[in-house]
Parts: sequence; C-alpha cells; structure tokens
Amino acid sequence: RAIAKVARIIGVDQLHVGTIVGKMSETKEEVLANIDALKMELAGLKPVLPVASGGLHPKLVPALMDYFGKDFIIQAGGGIHGHTEGTFAGAAAMRQAVDATLKGKTLGEYAETHEELKAALKLWTD
Repeated sequence: RAIAKVARIIGVDQLHVGTIVGKMSETKEEVLANIDALKMELAGLKPVLPVASGGLHPKLVPALMDYFGKDFIIQAGGGIHGHTEGTFAGAAAMRQAVDATLKGKTLGEYAETHEELKAALKLWTD
C-alpha cells in the first residue's frame, strides 16, 4: 500500500498490484488495499490504473472484474498467445470475456455465439 501511494506521488499512471485469481502470491487483502491506495483521494492527485498479470486468461475475467471493477489493465501474455487458434483469436477471446462480463452474461452463455471464447473456455479449465 505504501508503494502504491508513493507511486502516485511521483506521477505513475499504472502500477501492478497483483491478481488475486492468477498465479501471483499476494493475498486478496493486499491486492484490494493496493487498488484502494491507487484510487482513493490523495492530495488532489489523479487515480492510477491498477494492472493485473500472472497466469491470466479469459476464464478468469469475471472474477478479476469483480475485484478490480472496470478501470484496470489485464496484462495477459500467455492467456492471449496460448490460444489454440493463435494470438488474434486469443485477443478476441479476452475481449469477448470482458464484453460478456460487462453485459452481465456468463462466459458459457456468451461463448455460444463467440467461437474464440468457446475455444478458450475449453483450453483453460481453472
């Protein structure tokens, strides 16, 4: 939390805070405290975008958005490039997972009409 506050003071615009649902080791409480420190009122400073990474893929998007809200960065390398149909399909699947979540639909429901997401849900099972 202290690092997040210092980062804001020195003017960063984004900061990695952990994932809660990925492979990083921070606790849920630590990540949520960091997110709060980036968004809370602090001497009139602009908020900072939290970044999540580490083992992220489309299937984890609803949980991520539940914890982080709408304003954050999903840094998903393997979760995009590892898609069975390639990088473009992986990027589409990630976007489809975000869209589904924003629309209040389950990933399974949205995947019925979105092939890239359907393939991603078969690939990533956790």
